[in-house]
Parts: sequence; C-alpha cells; structure tokens
Amino acid sequence: MRRVPAFDFDGFRAAFEARDVDRWLAYYAEDAVWVEYRPTAPPRAPHIMRGREGIGEFLRDVADSPLEIVLENVVVGDGRAAFTCVVTFSDNRRIIENTIVDFGERGVTHQIDVEAWDPQ
Repeated sequence: MRRVPAFDFDGFRAAFEARDVDRWLAYYAEDAVWVEYRPTAPPRAPHIMRGREGIGEFLRDVADSPLEIVLENVVVGDGRAAFTCVVTFSDNRRIIENTIVDFGERGVTHQIDVEAWDPQ
C-alpha cells in the first residue's frame, strides 16, 4: 500500500481559521471537488464546487463575511482528515460543519461537509 505524504494540517488549519484565501486555496489540488450538504442544498442537490477557481470564489465570499471560524475535533490520518468546523456570525448565529478531506501529493482532492445551521 502506497503511503500518502504528510499533509501540513496545522498550516491548512491556520489558513482556514484566518480566512487567508491565498494560503487556504493553495492547499487544494487544481481539480479538487468540495461538496456541501446544507439546508439549502440537501442530499438530492448538494452544493458542489469544482477546481481551484470554483473553490476560490467561495473562499473569497467567506473571507469577506463577518464571521469567525474554528476547527475542532480534528483527526488526521493517512490521506484523510476529519474535523468539525464551527462558524460563528457577528449576530451569534452558528453553522456547525462535520468535514472530511482527502489529500495527497497535490493537496486536498476532495472535501465533503455536512452542515447544520441556526435559524435566521
């Protein structure tokens, strides 16, 4: 079995929590796919971002929003990591995301989030 090189999860986490788009986006492979299941994008029609360009548009929106992101419950394994992403908005509403990322030599190749949102 081929061992996947170590992934710099600490750097990924720092960029994610800081919402530093350039550093954050650099962790994704050029052809990465990010799938989100959320109240507005249920299992039959998830929100899917493809490639660095599509993911970058989303990350820029996140970076421009008045919110805080904290990653908790982190587990990093060979080629995969899982964590809970807690997003807190300025009005104290929260989104909780349970996330799994697959990574390799090219960076994150696949990410899947399942989200629960506070009502608006």
